[in-house]
Amino acid sequence: MMARRRTAHIRAVALFAGALLGGAASPRGVAAAPPQSPDTVTLTLGDALRTALGSNPSYRQAVNRGDLNRTEWRTTLFDQVLPRAQVNLFSTQFTGNLTRRAFDNFGNPIERPTSDWTYFSQTNQGLDLTWRIQGASIFNAVDRQRLTNLDRDAAESRALAQLEIQVRRAFWDTQEQAELLRAEESLVDARRTDLEVAGRLFALAMRTRVDVLTAELAVEQQMRAVHRQRTAHERARLALRTRLGDRELPPFRIADTPLPVFDPSVLDVESLVATAMDTNAELRQARLGVRSAQVGLKQSRAVWWPTLVMNFNVARRPQGSRGEALFDFSYGEPLDQRFYVGLQVPMFNDYFQNQQAIHRSSVDLTNTREGERETLLRVEEAVRGASLELESQWVGLRLAERSAEIAAEALRLAQEEYRIGTRTFGELRQSTEAEADARRQVIQARYAFVDALLALEEAVGATVAVDVSSAR
Repeated sequence: MMARRRTAHIRAVALFAGALLGGAASPRGVAAAPPQSPDTVTLTLGDALRTALGSNPSYRQAVNRGDLNRTEWRTTLFDQVLPRAQVNLFSTQFTGNLTRRAFDNFGNPIERPTSDWTYFSQTNQGLDLTWRIQGASIFNAVDRQRLTNLDRDAAESRALAQLEIQVRRAFWDTQEQAELLRAEESLVDARRTDLEVAGRLFALAMRTRVDVLTAELAVEQQMRAVHRQRTAHERARLALRTRLGDRELPPFRIADTPLPVFDPSVLDVESLVATAMDTNAELRQARLGVRSAQVGLKQSRAVWWPTLVMNFNVARRPQGSRGEALFDFSYGEPLDQRFYVGLQVPMFNDYFQNQQAIHRSSVDLTNTREGERETLLRVEEAVRGASLELESQWVGLRLAERSAEIAAEALRLAQEEYRIGTRTFGELRQSTEAEADARRQVIQARYAFVDALLALEEAVGATVAVDVSSAR
């Protein structure tokens, strides 16, 4: 059990290292960090993962359930494998009998010649060992407990993988909202520049007052967009704080971290599917469920096997008339020793009920196997579907980047034409909005790619390794 817990810990460290290496795969998509107040801490992705590992309630519950493994294994060992021990440290009793009937030599009840109370006392101290075996019950009990422990370990690994995905997704979402906020704030400066240009042209009588008011309206609308985006950023930080689970965490800002953006053509889908067959925690639990159902069928069939019962008792039993042996703590009394060996052959006891239990266990095993097959198909579909989505997001990102380049060039030309008077302010504003939308779409496309990558890793059940040289 300790080896499995160490394996889980090593897996946690590996997940954190994979997340940090994945973040270092791309130098693009990182904007300048805004100034921070002195009491605000900078939270890196590694810090977030380590904080969640120690504070996230859902993951801590899975870890706490895993702590039952050692206790239940010890209980199974002493309760099912080794003889069951019962120790009587001390018991004393005083008994009185009044019997008015007796039996003659032929067993017929007769009146007792004398009817009087008979008193006696007894004190017991002893050790009783009992071992009960029915077929392969010992092996079945050990297998059942081992599978239960493995299922808890798999559940803990699954909770760890889910926690890592959730924290990374919340972290990247917070960074996305921060980057969008910076983009919106930069657009405020651009709108103010347009307002200044419109004002100068109006002063030169080259534009009307309508252009100035329209430019001023654009500034106000962009300020509203900044306010909405600032709210979205705060909500994302709140969601990240909830995922971390640490109420004592001081105010923080996240450190700008490079995105793991790369050309997904370097990935081998068949290799990812094969990896998922071994590492996906849901599939591992489904396979453990099949093995548990097999043990359940063995246990239900064991009712037909004979039961061997062995008992050994060693005790000190001083007895005496009236109260002589009451609270007798002397150790001069010799020890009594008894043993018992019995064989019980149930055969036709509760025949139909046993047949029903065996049939129910068999059906459970069949359905569990079907459930495992269903999980396997679902995992394979998830991996292949996530791979297709990753390819789609990559194409979308490339198109968004190209569109942003075109929109930026079109805006530059539109501004020059507006200054020389060949383009109206309304036409300039259309170009400005198109360039702003293209800029937002590039940011959203990068993070949509990261979301697709996280979905793929969630389906595989492991970090998708990528060559740094192929990352963008």
